[in-house]
Amino acid sequence: MPDTLETLSASEIGRRVRAKDLSPTESVRAALDRIETRNPSLNAFVHVDPEGALAAAKRLEERIARGEDVGPLAGVPVAMKDLFNSYPGWPSTLGGIRALQALPQKSASYFPTKMEQAGAIVVGATNSPVFGFRGTCDNPVHGPTRNPFDPARNSGGSSGGSAAAVADGMVPIGGATDGGGSIRIPSAWCNTFGFQPSYGRVPSAAAQQNAFELTNFAYTGAITRTVEDGALALQTLMAFDPAELFSLPADIDLPGAKSRSMAGVRIGFTPDLGIYPVNREIAEHVHDAASALATLGAEIVPIEVQLPSHRALTELWCRLVGMRMAGAIERFKRNGLDLARDHGAELPEQIWMWIDRANALTELDLRQDQLTRTAAFDGLQRALLSVDIIACPTVACLPVENGPHGETLGPDRIDEVEVDPLIGWCLTYLTNLTGNPAASLPAGLVGGLPVGLQLIGRRLDDARLMGTCAAFERVRPWAQHYDICQRRRV
Repeated sequence: MPDTLETLSASEIGRRVRAKDLSPTESVRAALDRIETRNPSLNAFVHVDPEGALAAAKRLEERIARGEDVGPLAGVPVAMKDLFNSYPGWPSTLGGIRALQALPQKSASYFPTKMEQAGAIVVGATNSPVFGFRGTCDNPVHGPTRNPFDPARNSGGSSGGSAAAVADGMVPIGGATDGGGSIRIPSAWCNTFGFQPSYGRVPSAAAQQNAFELTNFAYTGAITRTVEDGALALQTLMAFDPAELFSLPADIDLPGAKSRSMAGVRIGFTPDLGIYPVNREIAEHVHDAASALATLGAEIVPIEVQLPSHRALTELWCRLVGMRMAGAIERFKRNGLDLARDHGAELPEQIWMWIDRANALTELDLRQDQLTRTAAFDGLQRALLSVDIIACPTVACLPVENGPHGETLGPDRIDEVEVDPLIGWCLTYLTNLTGNPAASLPAGLVGGLPVGLQLIGRRLDDARLMGTCAAFERVRPWAQHYDICQRRRV
């Protein structure tokens, strides 16, 4: 049974459980066995709760026996990301802050709550960098998450634990958040599917203290092996929340979008969004992958996107995230935990640097930042007037090698052009400034390592984007590459 279950999608597990062809206990026990065997070599999970998961599976079996509606994800083992998430009795370290390890949580956050309402079983929490503030997955407490295609390399961040767990077949759905590409970056490096919806489709990933404070847009989502699973997970998470300023109605059918025709859909390809240095081999490989959609009737055209400079956008994003982190640290202080005074050395120095810069911003600085952000928004929306979807690489480089414990960073140069090693090599944080939906799809392998195709859609046009993702999976399937993960030494 475990050998069969590791290849099943979440959608198929849910169907079999509801049909009583598979029990929740069998499904969950198989996932726990895989985690026990395979996780030590990857460090994808940082907390596992076998007793709680099996007890939840037993309760679900009792509901099925009573003939209750148990939801589309019945019996599906899922992972929760250790960032902006909590579960009763589990630690929640915000990506590896040591001071938070001994503070068990009292309630469940949005992601595990919605998953359980749909019948899923939350089996554990996955690794993340501190505050999710980098495109790699590593922290001083738990260390790096290793890539299942090459354990010497990193899985990508910040949802790298979830991406590695999903790619390696431990669970079919991994919880993820995305404040600068954290759903899409690890999906590109781990050969998984990650969809960041229009901002407001899913209640915010981060606590909202000031409804009118414009920081980076942070999303809650999921990482999966298939588009069908990704659509099902997002449909489960979508909800209108009148308490949130930007909340949108959940009145779209994402699973139903998989049958959309590609005839007449215009896809504009750009190798670099006009401003990013990108490894040439990756750009060419991603262009070839995107062009496959033409066989289904889509029109692939070159497109230019007029954006502020690469450096301006990178620094803007870092300042906005610095503002968010400064607010989080202040809230901890008000609740009796002074991270800056008592645990400052536990947070990476780059975080303190950007917090200091955020705290030093003047009103004029903030106004200029919003003008830069407006220019980015305008440039992307103008480009999308002539096409339905923009296609580009997700990240500019192949997975990097893991560094010393807690210190893995991305490259500081791409083709001799200097980039910020935290995030500057990722073509993802643009949509965290604009609110557009975006997805990363496996585009194949370069040198045996995964690369990602990023698709960016018009605001609120999530169904068209999801339909295009499903079409791409049909014409360029990627499931065969997971055999590499299964064959790796554990």
